[in-house]
Amino acid sequence: MHRRMNQVWCALGVALLAMLGCSGPLEEESLEGDSPEEVRTEAAGGVVLSPKKVMPLGDSITQGAAGYGSYRCQLWRKLIRRGYRADFVGTLSTGYLGENTCSSASFDRDHEGHWSWRTDQVLANISNWAASTRPDLVLIHLGTNDTYHDQTEDSTVSELEQIIDRLRVVNPRVKVFLAQVIPTAGAMLALKLQSLNQRMPLLAAAKSTEESPVYVVDQWTDFTPSTDTYDGVHPNLIGEEKMAERWYQAIREHL
Repeated sequence: MHRRMNQVWCALGVALLAMLGCSGPLEEESLEGDSPEEVRTEAAGGVVLSPKKVMPLGDSITQGAAGYGSYRCQLWRKLIRRGYRADFVGTLSTGYLGENTCSSASFDRDHEGHWSWRTDQVLANISNWAASTRPDLVLIHLGTNDTYHDQTEDSTVSELEQIIDRLRVVNPRVKVFLAQVIPTAGAMLALKLQSLNQRMPLLAAAKSTEESPVYVVDQWTDFTPSTDTYDGVHPNLIGEEKMAERWYQAIREHL
């Protein structure tokens, strides 16, 4: 009897140790040494998969400026630290008039953010950009400069729809993440942006397909220009973090 009980307790102990050995905490990945070219993830059976290509697409809020960051840096850090793999793509790799400030030396800087550009200007170039980079996921934050230049909501919505169409010509399975854009410090301009943002869910619903879904990402709510920007328009470190977290939550399951 005692011998049988000892065997039972021994078996339970082995099982418990095995469970503990498999369920211990994972160490956070170091960013150092990770370069865009080295970023790969291995599937079961040792098959090496290429990372998904992610295009940050927009205006100065996407590009950032020399001496300042962009949400792109914080988003990259979140993805790498939490075990996701992505390849940022675009024809640009710097901020406006110089390098973005970023604490990660291995930050993937490629993007398609163009300082002061309106949606119609992006539309005129998106086919060439997409053909040269072939993105799998596109993060669109556009409309701020349209409002500055008194473009109508109808024209901006139509141009966003056409951007999606042209992305699909290159990649019929592209996933589009459409931002409700961040507010600005100017009250009247902010009201116009809010009105434009209210049309994004209907736009997404109209353009989304099973093969190429369009998701709305709320960058507006709880973003405060007085504390989250350095000039009433462009995000500071706090604002970059807020934007990055919302992009991260939206795209992570698609990587």
